[in-house]
Formats: sequence, structure tokens, C-alpha cells
Amino acid sequence: MTPTINDLLTDFYGPGKSASPDIAHGRKTVSGTRILHVAKLLAFVKRSHFVARLLTPGELSPQLVLITSILSMATVMYFDMMTPPEIRLHILYLFPLAAIALHCERLRTVIASLALSIAFQLWSFFNQESPGSALITDGLITDGLITVASSVLTMTLARASRANYLTTMSLAATDWLTGLYNRRSFESAAEIEITRQRRYGGVFSLAVIDLDGFKKLNDSRGHRAGDTALKLLADVLRDYSRQTDLIARLGGDEFAILMPNTRTEACLSICRQLAIRVASRMANAGFGITASIGCSSFEEAPESTPVALQRADAAMYAAKANGKGCAVSL
Repeated sequence: MTPTINDLLTDFYGPGKSASPDIAHGRKTVSGTRILHVAKLLAFVKRSHFVARLLTPGELSPQLVLITSILSMATVMYFDMMTPPEIRLHILYLFPLAAIALHCERLRTVIASLALSIAFQLWSFFNQESPGSALITDGLITDGLITVASSVLTMTLARASRANYLTTMSLAATDWLTGLYNRRSFESAAEIEITRQRRYGGVFSLAVIDLDGFKKLNDSRGHRAGDTALKLLADVLRDYSRQTDLIARLGGDEFAILMPNTRTEACLSICRQLAIRVASRMANAGFGITASIGCSSFEEAPESTPVALQRADAAMYAAKANGKGCAVSL
């Protein structure tokens, strides 16, 4: 959480104290100096936040980064042409190139930006050197090769950093076995949906799915068979849920589905179909297990995601008490 001005003032003056009243009277005191330090600290936090977004793939609009970077390269070219030939500004092209490689998804955009950068640098180089000068040949060999090599290296490292970051974020958001979202991602999405409902109204539904007889399968046929059953369940949920639904593995053999803009009748119908599909797929794979599904619809925003999940969980246990392999709505 970003500290407020009151938090920072408390850090400077200690608990239970406030800024000196001397400041209110316009007298420059030690307390006033501390206030200036706080203001500078807040400005630094804001700048640091922008730098963090600049260095994080996906935090800035690719279009904005591309346009800004091209304008920056054009500006560098202009100043490069205005300076004496002995002063080279080629290194400044690396910063916009790195930003493009970090934030733009398409590889052809990155390659086109690299080509544009090289064209800018060649243009400024030939405009600085007089025609027929021997420095042109030497400059092309030294400056040209160094420029291209440094640009390619910078963009390659930026692309690798982007790929590593996106892979890490994907691993942090998904379940390693099924490829579905994990509990943290599901709860974050549910909180967003609850916040949206509080502000704009509407309805959403939650479904909780639990495999019947999963422990017995693990004990009798081993964890490999259990993992296969979990993957089969994930495949069924993916195949027969809607594109707008968010599916997650909460842990163990418990799964959940977040269904935006879905009322009780539609949610229960989907869950009943899922129970039938799961039983059929498991039987075809030789697993004698089914799925109990509990669902709940919310026309008014629940207090929190745990409260909403608790209600859907109660419906799931009601399905188990009702004979298992079915869907119940509460």
C-alpha cells in the first residue's frame, strides 16, 4: 500500500505527533524542512512508479510506447545531425529500442523499429561526413557494425526479459497440472466482479466442483491416475464452459467457475450438463468417479469472495448429500 502523507509525517515526528504549528505561521523551522523532505519523497515515489511501469511488460500501452520511441529516435537523429562529427549520439537509440522490444508484442514491429533506427543513424552519419571522405568508409565499418551489434543485443536482451517475465506471471497465475487458473487468480477475478456489481449492478454466479471418489482412486490406482482424472475434469470444464466464464482449480480435486451475467436457471442448467459430461468422460477413461457441483447466484454483491465461495461450497455438499454426481443450487 502506498503510504499517505499522514503516514510519512508520523514516521518523521513519531506516533501521536503532528507537524509543528510553526509551519502554519510561515516560519521556517526544522519541522518545515521535514515537510519538504516528505514532499520530495512523495515525488520520488511517483517517479519510481512510472519507472517500474516502464520496465514491466504490459504496464504501458504498446501503441504509446511505439509512438513515443519513434519520436525519441527522430529527436536523437536531429541532435546528432546538429552536433560535430566527432560527437556520436548512437548510444541514445538503445533506450527507445529497448522500450519497444519490452512492450510491443509483435516481432515484426520490433524488427521494423530496429531497421528504422539504423536508417536514422545512417542518415545522420552521411549528413555529417563530406562526400568522398575517407572517414565514411572507416566510419561505416566501425560505427555501423558497433551500432547494429549493440542494437540487436539490446533488443534481444529486452525480448528475453519480456518472455521471462510473462512466463513467470503465467506460472504464478495458473495451476501447473491442469493449466487452469489457480486459487489466487480466481479470487482476484471474483473480487473484481464483486466490485463491478457493487458499482453497476447486475448478477453473477459461482459454481464449485468436487470429484466424488477421488481419494479412493488415488489410493487404489496411484497418484498418476489421480492426476489424469484431474486433467480430464479440467478438459471437460474447458470444453463445455463459455468463453466468458473463468475456470480455476482451487486445490486438490476442487474446482470453481465464475460466471458473469448468469442467473440461477442458466447457471444450474450449465452445471447439470457439466455433471453429465464429467461422468461420461470419466467412465470412458475407466475411472469410476463423478462430480458433485454446487452453484449459487448473486443478484446483490456478497460481502467478499470467501463468503460467496462458502455459499457455493454449501451447495456442493448438498449435492453430495443428494446422491453425488449431480448439481444443486442454493
